[in-house]
Amino acid sequence: MDYDKMDVDAADEMGSPASGSGSFSAFVSELASLHRRSSSSSTASSSSPPLSLASLTFLSSSAAAPLSSFFQRIAAAGLPTSSLSAPLAASLSAHPLPAAVAYLRLLLAPASPLLSLFSPLPFLSLLLALRKASSAAAHDATNPNSGSGNKSRKRKYQQRPPTARVPSLLPEALSLLANAAGRVPLEEHPDARRSLVDTATELMAFDVLAAVLGSDYRAEAVPDVVRTLVPVVFSASKSAARAAAVEFLVRNVVPLGAEEGEDGVRKAVAYLPRCLAKKAPEKSEARALAVEAIVEVLRAMGPYEREGFATYVVAMARGKAKGRLLAVDLVLAMLPSLLPSEGDDCGLQEGSWGLKFVRLLVERCSDSVGGVRARALMNAAQVLDVLSERGMEVDQLQEVTRIGNMGLGELLRLRCTDDKAAVRKATLVLITKAIRLIGRPVDELLLSAMGAACSDPLVSIRKAALAAISEVFRNFPDERVTKEWLQAVPPLVIDSETSIQEECENLFLELILNRICQAANLKLEDHSIDMEDVFPEGTLDLLKSICDGEVVPCIKKICASLGRKKKLKPLLASSLQNIITISESLWLRSSRPIEKWTAPVGSWWLLSEVSSFAPKSVNWKFLSHHWKLLDNVGQDGRGKVCSKEEPNSALWAVDRVSLLQTISNVSTELPVEPAAELAHSLLTRIENFDMHLSELDAHVKSLKTLCKRKAKTAKEGESLIQKWVKQLVCKAVGILDDCIKETSEAGGRNFFTPLSGKVKGRKETSKSMSQAVIAIFTIGSLILACPTANVQSVIPLLHTIITSGNAEPRPKNLAGGAVSFKELAPSLYIQSWDTMAKICLVDDKLAKRYIPLFVQELERSDLATLRNNIMIAMADFYVRYTALVDCYMSKITKSLRDPCEVVRRQTFILLSKLLQRDYVKWRGVLFLRFLPSLVDESEKIRHLADFLFGNILKAKAPLLAYNSFIEAIYVLNNCLAHGAHSESQGRSDRGPALFAIR
Repeated sequence: MDYDKMDVDAADEMGSPASGSGSFSAFVSELASLHRRSSSSSTASSSSPPLSLASLTFLSSSAAAPLSSFFQRIAAAGLPTSSLSAPLAASLSAHPLPAAVAYLRLLLAPASPLLSLFSPLPFLSLLLALRKASSAAAHDATNPNSGSGNKSRKRKYQQRPPTARVPSLLPEALSLLANAAGRVPLEEHPDARRSLVDTATELMAFDVLAAVLGSDYRAEAVPDVVRTLVPVVFSASKSAARAAAVEFLVRNVVPLGAEEGEDGVRKAVAYLPRCLAKKAPEKSEARALAVEAIVEVLRAMGPYEREGFATYVVAMARGKAKGRLLAVDLVLAMLPSLLPSEGDDCGLQEGSWGLKFVRLLVERCSDSVGGVRARALMNAAQVLDVLSERGMEVDQLQEVTRIGNMGLGELLRLRCTDDKAAVRKATLVLITKAIRLIGRPVDELLLSAMGAACSDPLVSIRKAALAAISEVFRNFPDERVTKEWLQAVPPLVIDSETSIQEECENLFLELILNRICQAANLKLEDHSIDMEDVFPEGTLDLLKSICDGEVVPCIKKICASLGRKKKLKPLLASSLQNIITISESLWLRSSRPIEKWTAPVGSWWLLSEVSSFAPKSVNWKFLSHHWKLLDNVGQDGRGKVCSKEEPNSALWAVDRVSLLQTISNVSTELPVEPAAELAHSLLTRIENFDMHLSELDAHVKSLKTLCKRKAKTAKEGESLIQKWVKQLVCKAVGILDDCIKETSEAGGRNFFTPLSGKVKGRKETSKSMSQAVIAIFTIGSLILACPTANVQSVIPLLHTIITSGNAEPRPKNLAGGAVSFKELAPSLYIQSWDTMAKICLVDDKLAKRYIPLFVQELERSDLATLRNNIMIAMADFYVRYTALVDCYMSKITKSLRDPCEVVRRQTFILLSKLLQRDYVKWRGVLFLRFLPSLVDESEKIRHLADFLFGNILKAKAPLLAYNSFIEAIYVLNNCLAHGAHSESQGRSDRGPALFAIR
């Protein structure tokens, strides 16, 4: 039958010719109808109607379309091959996927006339159809119910018929496209080729890209493939698409650059790493992924290409900032591949790429851009790890890291004080890694820089500094490093960051306490004479260093925290006892008098701190023996102390305090009878009123705990305490009353004479005055140990002393009013104020009367010691009687500008603690009074002020400085021109001039 002569209207009356049987004859009938319609069209530009869906389904079905003889049968039907182009092109818009599959199957059919069937525009329409189909499929996958969202709502009893999901033709279309990509003539159609590559990359159809690279036009396609894959490779996440793109570059693109390949392709492939480097993003995560991709590509290349890219990296490291930042990352990633796997030189011979890269990295550590410096320092730490694992010697590493006359230590010191926080952090990390390269002795400036970094405002830098200086201490535990570590690390136990506190405690346990524990099982050998030879190296230095007055409070807090967490081992207490015992044995072995022996400095103090958490580990015989030795007690018939010569009395006094503290801590484990004997001995010693003031508190506290241990019940223990407290108060009052009478009768004589004075009367008076000072101090200790004690008889005597010399009238029966104890007996005068403050802490009625006197004395006293003590008392009053003291804050803060540095520092610390605990608020003149401390003459005060404003105030009141800026200008310049600011400064006192800096 001749289909060219078929009537078109008859064909239309068939309805859908291919819908019935889907036979070839039906398809040919429809095609002939469309061909005649397009031929008879009056305008050449009129578009052809699309093929019906049934015809497209027939063509796209591999079972129903015998394409092996398709074109012969079309020709036999009298239809030209070009008659297929227009309907198929129109069908790509009407039915995208079926038309695309049909079109591709026709292109792949045997004896397919590619030149007449293929056209760029239909091919571009085919690619667009595939992209749309892929987007629709992705949308349906993420929103499976979105298709029914706009339909009218149906009632509950109306059930929708289930819709069968039609299998997608997209996978088949992509498979056919991969087969057709190498056959279609795209070398003459660059736009179609680029669109094909773009579509394949967008759809992640790597088999299509592989077919493109295997075609005759691969030389032109390679740049297009690289161009489209680079954005996928640089995606900001480790997705499957990115991994597949990198793998495709490595397995499919790089092999094209083999020597036997085309010259243009080889050049394009060799340029691939540079292309990736030029287009690498600046953000850290994306840059890291770019570096990873570049290294993967380089591994697949030959040594010639790798060396060429290494040359490019060196040049890039001296170019723009973006390139320098990428170069330091590439150096770290490429270095392992440039080093040989074996060999003593580790590939760092002169002229080798390994040496060039290491020196390049060290050079970038001094880059002008902070981000490059930080990255170079961070990468240098990892490079040193790599070189150390390769077995490189320390001397060679030191030589490699030297640039000119500047070694690694000097470089680290400079970078530790860098103005960029990231650089400082990276430097501290590098110190932790490169500690073996720094060498001994460690540079003092570098140590100081690490110590200062432990107080950095940034938490991350404090953590890095803590790790760095601890690593230095772990490797070089000499005296200078130990001192710097103890000055920098223990104060971090009060850091605002909990993790830093915990790390500080763990490091103290590891580096200090565990090392002291090594002496627990030591035994004294017969030939041993020197303590340094007996104990592990550095043990005695550690004990000596932890007694530094500035770090003692922090170490106490650390020990208490470790004890509560049950991390203090009983072995530590045993070790300290062993150290003291061995020290005493070595002293006696050398036939020296025991009166001149002192235990290793710090051993008794540390034992007193840890004994409360391991009381069962402290031996009572050990304590009893050393108490008798240190106290030098010889009992006679009168029960008085027989003193012998004590050349080391000051050290023995300190050790006695620590020993008494230890006894108090372990009192629950002591036998009852020895505890009673020791309590009687302590009471006798206190009643003599002749001991050093530093020992009194320890004696009173120990006596209190021993009485509780001696008593059978708690009530009996309290009764015993009240009894001896009353006894001591009565004796102290008698001594103080006699001293006041003697002073009043003396009529103003100065009772304090030089020690060389030979007048007997003056000696006796001086002795009675000293005993009165001890008696007053004892009363203060007693009132704190037993707040319920009756001290009413003491208050008039103390009032007499602290108000002596005043012009105000006083009762005639009160002795001492006519003389000034401040001039005649300053020590008695100061201790009277201290004891009165302690009484006021437990008596609120008395506090209301005397707090104004304390404030008055703080302002007018010319004794720095007294001002310092009153400032401490005022801080305690602020906690106990906040409402009473708050009105005096403007006068209290004047001590921040006290002439004495100790008073200024003490005031600053006390007020800062009150601010942290919210007893004092940042309001009024307080902020303005604190500001001059930033430029104080004392470096310690300036450091405290920097920490207060940079850490505490920044967190508690971040906008305070901003809101007080204008007022601060007036105050600091002592400007009273503005009335409001004049009132805020306090015109009635000398505050404005005192707190001005000009």
